[in-house]
Amino acid sequence: MTDPLNTIMDRIVAWRNGLLLLAAVLVTASIPLSERLTFDQRIESFFSDDHPDIVILRRSRADFGADEFVIAAWTEPRLFSHDGPEQTPLAELIARRSWQPELTSDAHTRIVELAERLNRIPGVQPDRTQHLAGMLDSAPRSRHVRRAMLQIFTGTLVGEDARTTAIILTLLPEHTAPVPRSETIRRIRDTVRSFEPDSAVAGEPVQIHDMFRLVEEDSRILFLASLGILSAILLLLFSGFRWMLGTIGLVLGVVICTRAVLVLQNAHLSMVGSMLNSLTTVIAVATCMHVIVHYRELRIESEQTATPRDAAAAALCQMAAPVFWTCVTTAVGFLSLLVSRITPVRSFSVMITLATGLILVAGLLIFPAMLASGRTLRPPALAPFESRLTDVLSRICRWVEHHPRKTGFVFMTVTALSLPGLLRLNVETSFIRNFRESSAIVRSLKFIESRLGATGTWEAAFNAPAELNDAYLKDVIELTQKLRTIGQDTGTLRVISLGDVAQIPPRLRGPAWMLRRMQKRFPDLVAGMYNPQAGRMRIVLRSAEQQPAAVRTAQIAAVRDVVRRFSPAGVSTDPSDNTASGLFVLLTEVIQSLLQDQMRSFLCATGGIFLCISIAFRSLRLGLIALLPNIFPIALLLGSLGWADVPVNIGTAMIASVSMGLTVDSTIHYIFAFERTRRTRSIPEALQVAHHSAGRAVVFAHLALIAGFAVLTVSRFVPLAWFGGLMSVSMFWGIFGDLLLLPLLLRWTTPPAPAA
Repeated sequence: MTDPLNTIMDRIVAWRNGLLLLAAVLVTASIPLSERLTFDQRIESFFSDDHPDIVILRRSRADFGADEFVIAAWTEPRLFSHDGPEQTPLAELIARRSWQPELTSDAHTRIVELAERLNRIPGVQPDRTQHLAGMLDSAPRSRHVRRAMLQIFTGTLVGEDARTTAIILTLLPEHTAPVPRSETIRRIRDTVRSFEPDSAVAGEPVQIHDMFRLVEEDSRILFLASLGILSAILLLLFSGFRWMLGTIGLVLGVVICTRAVLVLQNAHLSMVGSMLNSLTTVIAVATCMHVIVHYRELRIESEQTATPRDAAAAALCQMAAPVFWTCVTTAVGFLSLLVSRITPVRSFSVMITLATGLILVAGLLIFPAMLASGRTLRPPALAPFESRLTDVLSRICRWVEHHPRKTGFVFMTVTALSLPGLLRLNVETSFIRNFRESSAIVRSLKFIESRLGATGTWEAAFNAPAELNDAYLKDVIELTQKLRTIGQDTGTLRVISLGDVAQIPPRLRGPAWMLRRMQKRFPDLVAGMYNPQAGRMRIVLRSAEQQPAAVRTAQIAAVRDVVRRFSPAGVSTDPSDNTASGLFVLLTEVIQSLLQDQMRSFLCATGGIFLCISIAFRSLRLGLIALLPNIFPIALLLGSLGWADVPVNIGTAMIASVSMGLTVDSTIHYIFAFERTRRTRSIPEALQVAHHSAGRAVVFAHLALIAGFAVLTVSRFVPLAWFGGLMSVSMFWGIFGDLLLLPLLLRWTTPPAPAA
């Protein structure tokens, strides 16, 4: 009786050229759509619309404006007029009773000239530009007042060295700007660099722009690089352009169609989703490796008795179940990321699952023609090192057979030593560590934070009366002092408050009178921190980007605790009205959320994959056995990171689930090969056959995965480089899991076949 699956595959092979033509038509029709896929470059897109910090951010922007600041800083040879050496610190100048704060004429001219140039750049709000020359020009002539103003703006417009100064620009919201944000930032950088080569441009908009720009550019370049390297590997392994071109055609078709479907769904790529092309490539190439190797085995075994068409039908029939279940388990691994609270991670999960499903469809359309079309079709050649590989695989199999206890002891010991390291994992929240040391943004941040002050901007906001009074302002002054005590030991927190402005001397008629007086001279300063119509006031906070994760998170928690307990006189306040948030906080929470989500997503991936494999083989035993070789490399990798105190960043926080979904593919192919052979041979013989056939495909597929992910290590965006490097390491250890631990477990747990 003919197997229905054999009949189906025979017909599919018979229709191979029509299916290939259909694939070409679908891909060609998808190209225009795929080019319309856009890249969402908003940091707010990392969270859902109802996330508390997003709600706070929107409220703050409605009350005080977007506040997207760009800082341009440089050092003047002589900034202030004074008697003494150029290196005199600002604190020493202010301590001189007779010193009148004045800029030198050269410094004043240069600051004003640069500010005028920057104000002409499209996308900049010229009426909100702040600089030292403008501040001193608007300040009263009283040296006491001017000194107090300098103290308020130390670390913002002037450095403690009395030589470094800055111009703070406010950018228009992206949806109202006349040019793209990238153009505005480029022109700001060019203008500042031409004015003063030894300068720095930074700020959250610049950092976020650079992050997304690097990710977008690198994802495109690295996709092409990985495609080229994998093409060379395919050509080396199988010595035929058919196998290389067929595989690369499948990859490109899947990528193009996936992007087209995403456009139809009104989806957007994100920073996480930028890995879509590269991941799709390595998944598709690994799948093709298994199919080609198995097809070659059948051609060699039946060279005298079967045609290429018969071998193609047999290969597709025997590989249908393994390929189907590897695609399913890969999809389950990625779908486990849906438990994440980070919106782009959930979107990426859906995107890569879609791509994995399309790999299955593309294989059905392309594999028949790749395996059977053509008048003369030679089988894929053996790789130059393949005979040596076969010998090594045989030795490994014999070692496992003769030394099962030693092998098991080694794996148990390594795993036991690695697991405690998981408890030591900590999170990297420093935004600056997302970039390489040589990048422009890192150099700028280090310049500004070492010579001027902190660059991470956030705020504390609370209710305020429609008209400010002395009692309320005294409470604000007290709150300001409490906030300052949080960062006084480390010097990593700057506090800018209207309470400071209200205390500028002379203090004759109370803080409310002084604030009204200063409002006439600095209306933008007061308006940016107090909105009487909305009944809100805020204190601007500046935190250092270059600080340990523990200090950063503790600082945010301490500020929130102080602000939450603030209850000013004469104002009705609900605890929910007292908030502390901003882009600095959002950037910190992104990584923290990913770390917290990692264990949940890994458990979901493990449970889902266990269920799928148990269904595929109709065996809970094999479902459990398939997990252990794939948990081993993850435990070893993450445990090593914990023991080495390597912080987890946005690239490493998804390693567990992604690695689990990918490494299990080769495990499934190995088990299918073992179970297929065990029907007619003994367990040791079945392991030998599985090692020779599926084992070689396991090595080839893992080499492809390692090479594909290794390409990412050259990315200029550090989390992407870490992701590629760690995934390569995980794939490497996955080889040992599949070729040593898996056969050991199968040998121990497989019941002997009943006697005939």
